[in-house]
Amino acid sequence: MSLQNIEVIRPGHPLYQTHDVSPNTMDVINAALQKDCVARRIQAKGISPRSGDPVGVRLNINVLKHTGVAVHSIHKATSPDGHTRGRGLYNKEVISYLNVVQLHDAYFNVHQKEREKIALGGAKAPMASVDGRFSRIDGEPEFGGLEVSFNPHTVHLFVDSRGYAVRYAEEVTILGHRVYARGKVEFYTPDTAPARAGTAHSLARLVGEP
Repeated sequence: MSLQNIEVIRPGHPLYQTHDVSPNTMDVINAALQKDCVARRIQAKGISPRSGDPVGVRLNINVLKHTGVAVHSIHKATSPDGHTRGRGLYNKEVISYLNVVQLHDAYFNVHQKEREKIALGGAKAPMASVDGRFSRIDGEPEFGGLEVSFNPHTVHLFVDSRGYAVRYAEEVTILGHRVYARGKVEFYTPDTAPARAGTAHSLARLVGEP
């Protein structure tokens, strides 16, 4: 199909796919978090995001590395809209942890200098997040949509399964290493993509590039 920089991804759209996944239970998540001293301290505060709160969502690499369990760190926003202008929330205060997260008006943000360091062999540090307005999940999570992922060793932006870089999605469900995007989805073009921080290899594609 001919891809536009903005698509509305709903059932029936060629890019919409259903996904059969089995999230870990919160019991499994909590058991993994109890093995991390920082996570225990944050959990003890008993803070939970409210529907509509701007938050950042990031896979907790430390917990994943030591337990094999994918847990999402929920970061508190310091401004209501900075994340819409590329100011990702990946290094802001962590207030909670979840196994599955749903957001509205989600932006896919990557700190290009930190990604460059990792791509060239440097140590991993928080440098990417999906940032939007928290949406409480009532019932079963929805895992349909356009599958989006990010690997700093291979791409410099979040990409779909064909490698096209994604900037924004109207609604997302986040589970482990994958994001499922629905509704209005905006792809980066050469005019809107953030400047690269170096020459590290990236397989990310931009809509409209030669």
